[in-house]
Amino acid sequence: METTVITSKIKEIIAGMFDIQPGEVSDTKPFPQMAKYDSMRALEFLAKLENEFNVTIDPDQLVNMVTVEKSTKVIEEHLHGK
Repeated sequence: METTVITSKIKEIIAGMFDIQPGEVSDTKPFPQMAKYDSMRALEFLAKLENEFNVTIDPDQLVNMVTVEKSTKVIEEHLHGK
């Protein structure tokens, strides 16, 4: 799967979680800076990623997944092997 497709799907997930348009989701703005982002939303995000990409991600990886850009890298690692 191409990086642009992964990034687009991640933006759609975030947009759905925060009731905004995917175009409003920044590649580099940290999720914790978004209103209503908390540990429960982080776990929801993780679950949605796992379902969307059919991968299993260690919850400890959430510290490395605080932006769309960084989340894309983690998903790519899981899809293409480390």
